[in-house]
Amino acid sequence: MGKISELINKDTKQKNESKRMTVIIRQLLLISVALSLFHLFLDISILKSLQGSLVWVAMLIVDGITLYASYHTSKRFILAVFVMQKTAWIVTATLMFGWDSGFQFFLILLMIMYSFGEAGYNRKKLFFDFVCFTLFVVFLEFFKGDPGRINIENADRTIQVINALAFVSMVAIVSFSFSKESQQMEDKLITYNNQLKEQASVDALTGLYNRRSTMEFINGLIEQNRVFSICIGDIDFFKKVNDTYGHDFGDTVLVAISEVMRNQVLAYGLVSRWGGEEFLIVFVDLNGDDAYIKLSHLRETVKDIRLSHINDEVKVTMTYGLTEYDTSKSFEENIKEADEKLYMGKQDGRDKIVY
Repeated sequence: MGKISELINKDTKQKNESKRMTVIIRQLLLISVALSLFHLFLDISILKSLQGSLVWVAMLIVDGITLYASYHTSKRFILAVFVMQKTAWIVTATLMFGWDSGFQFFLILLMIMYSFGEAGYNRKKLFFDFVCFTLFVVFLEFFKGDPGRINIENADRTIQVINALAFVSMVAIVSFSFSKESQQMEDKLITYNNQLKEQASVDALTGLYNRRSTMEFINGLIEQNRVFSICIGDIDFFKKVNDTYGHDFGDTVLVAISEVMRNQVLAYGLVSRWGGEEFLIVFVDLNGDDAYIKLSHLRETVKDIRLSHINDEVKVTMTYGLTEYDTSKSFEENIKEADEKLYMGKQDGRDKIVY
């Protein structure tokens, strides 16, 4: 089965061309071959029709040639060949075995195939659909009730069931193949859009939320009338770290602190990179006093960070300006208040919380 699957899915020799339609045609041809073999057996063993047997032998040869050509020609060419030979197959089989055999319904399959196989909306599709519809109406008008040239009374029900099974199988293959690709494409677009949204919402270096997404988060809290506090934290002597150990190590410090802060704040709020070495922390459903307790623990946790640079062990501290958010003031006014407290902490020796 593995080798058969590999053979069916084998790529064509045409460059820059999707093999999807060619693979579908190969699958339909294999079903068509199985159908022809069934009818050949039926004609030989039950119907005793030499004429019918010759028709199915011819169909097997044509299907074999078309299948072989699918490995050496373009998708568009093999689609055209498949549609033309199957149209001839439907007309011949309907004339030979009559309306009740059900071969005329395979015209619907050809309409589906050609609609999916040709890109875009064009006149050729409309013309082909019109031809198939006209052919079906002709069959309906002149051949409905016609028993055909070969009497199939001894096996008419069997032929109808097998033809219906083959038709449904072919339509299912075409529908599944194209719906699967459509669903995969939709899933890729959703994933890609989510990635774009995430990229637009987070800081590229630290993975923390950026200013825009944080402001949206705060606006949501305000709309819900939630109590919350905000804090601006700044790494102490960060310029000295960059000057002494280099900007790459400075980035390492930012990432390490971000990870600690994210893990600590995750249970009760949000932390974002506000700019440079500044971080904004939002304490959801916590007033200033409760937020101070949480922030004190966070401050100690950050102080415990130890980073290695060659033979040096580097530790950092942060200064924090904390305020309970006042909804009677603007966002800018609340941020300014927290920023002023941060500045006071910097002026007063750093490594502290000003509330």
